[in-house]
Amino acid sequence: MEKRAKGIELQQAIQKKAQLCKYTLDKYQISVVENMVCLINTMLRRFWFKRPCVKGIYIWGPVGRGKSFILDAFFEAAPIKNKRRVHFHHFFRELHQLMNLQAGKKDLMEATLHTQLQNCQLLCFDEFHLHDIGDAMLISRLLNFIFQRGIVLITTSNYPPNDLLANPLYHERFLPAIQLIEKNMKIVSMEGEIDYRCLVGNDVDPFCQGAYVWPGNEEQRIKLSLPERLMSTIDLKVGYRILSVLSAANGIIHLTFQDLCSSPTAVMDYLALSERYQCWIIEDIPELGQVSCAAQQRFINVVDVLYDQRCQLYLIGCRPLDDKMFDGVELADISRTRSRLSQLKQYGLGCSIA
Repeated sequence: MEKRAKGIELQQAIQKKAQLCKYTLDKYQISVVENMVCLINTMLRRFWFKRPCVKGIYIWGPVGRGKSFILDAFFEAAPIKNKRRVHFHHFFRELHQLMNLQAGKKDLMEATLHTQLQNCQLLCFDEFHLHDIGDAMLISRLLNFIFQRGIVLITTSNYPPNDLLANPLYHERFLPAIQLIEKNMKIVSMEGEIDYRCLVGNDVDPFCQGAYVWPGNEEQRIKLSLPERLMSTIDLKVGYRILSVLSAANGIIHLTFQDLCSSPTAVMDYLALSERYQCWIIEDIPELGQVSCAAQQRFINVVDVLYDQRCQLYLIGCRPLDDKMFDGVELADISRTRSRLSQLKQYGLGCSIA
């Protein structure tokens, strides 16, 4: 009875947080919460060591359906002592850093995962998305480590498992990881019709305090306290890479789309920079259909990292942030980017700036 009571308390805590945010949970969100409560009740039973068949929950659905909100509310209220919630990109950056520190050990990845997940009982991954084939090849080992040690895994994603790493060049090599997910986790969809991000911006979140500005003329820059568009760049060291930027000081980084996204930069670079610079100003945002798929994917990753790290973002573009900005982009992840950018204030020609 005591264990069941904790499950009820968990469900009530999630409902309460939704009410505080003026949300009414829809049937898909309620279904996810009920599955979470069931899993927690299973964890808390005395015969947990028998390891039930379901060792986690894989939550997927379109952008803006409240997946991260539900995950965060669950994590805060879950009555588990040793728990961790982390963005998937961030976890893999940490994994690579620790592997470099422990180089030379017999089973490098096994030793690193022991360090990362020691004593962990509940692990929550937000935004389980894969684009790097190198990281994808490590996923099977990571999942085996998690499930064999009885760590409960809850993830959110925009895709069902079989659509992960959809690139036909790599997908077949990722099938063993997909099979592990489908065997060990309950797959739950969150397919409500409402995109909650489009209803209202969150003015408290630093990301949403940023803006999309076009064409970035002198008057706009003065009113928004944005720097002028410099013509020369300086070199900035990021890990083992040198990045060309317009300026970088006092927590503000100013650079161009070309230098950030058309150069061979990576998620690890954006994460490292987001820790040093809380305000980003990116110049010369083009119509995304006019740049390479690689540049499109890097821009998607930049927005993902800055959104999750709650950095303030100013984009200075060539045209309004409308459908034409995204014409010709076939990457599925672009829908998430559009949803996130819709939360920025928008200033164009003739728009008054308070």
